[in-house]
Amino acid sequence: MANKLPAASILRYAYLHGFASSPLSTKGVELQRWFQNELNLSLDLPDLNIPSFRKQCLTHMVDHIEQNIIQSNSNWYLIGSSFGGLVSTLVAQRQSKLIHSLLLLAPAFNPIQRWSSKINIEQWKNQGFINYFNPSKQCDEPIDYQFFRDLHSYPSYPIVTTCPITIIHGLKDDVIPIETSREYMQRIHTINQYSTNMIEVNDDHHLRKKKTIYIIKKIILDQQKSVIVNTTEHH
Repeated sequence: MANKLPAASILRYAYLHGFASSPLSTKGVELQRWFQNELNLSLDLPDLNIPSFRKQCLTHMVDHIEQNIIQSNSNWYLIGSSFGGLVSTLVAQRQSKLIHSLLLLAPAFNPIQRWSSKINIEQWKNQGFINYFNPSKQCDEPIDYQFFRDLHSYPSYPIVTTCPITIIHGLKDDVIPIETSREYMQRIHTINQYSTNMIEVNDDHHLRKKKTIYIIKKIILDQQKSVIVNTTEHH
């Protein structure tokens, strides 16, 4: 089942970057350039490091994107990379009428379990922060314990049933296990009335191989064609 735009509505696109990344991420910038040159469309690249790298948390990210979407008076196609994929699903839960589709790239579901397996949580709690590499600054910077505590306010697998969802995940992903996306698809497969699709690619977490980028662009192109057809039908 396709998700149709309301009459006279504008479909806009946004790429939500991953954790410890930025709007200047390689994939986001490449896609933005492609959107402009090939589709003559804008791709928004919001910054999720808000209010700062140190004080970022899931609540701030979701609130920020939700507020922008509400103020835009548009429907949105969200491309969420890693932690940005998790943010995308939570925004879609809150603003189901404004989210047209989700394209999730190695989405960072089940974050509490993953952080607990990699970080000494007790030390993080006692110290109040941990140092984590910030690619934008090319150095370690602190992240407050509130980031981890805030994760407990949200489900590990935010279920979205109100729009089409496509997941692309690399078989060689050693950051977010591909099993998390398989688990998510199992959970939504029978309850999401729209199309759900998972594509497993021979790639790592960055999903930057040429074949993977081609698949990402093809999914967006196919969706864009369907929007044009539906818009024509409305007229």
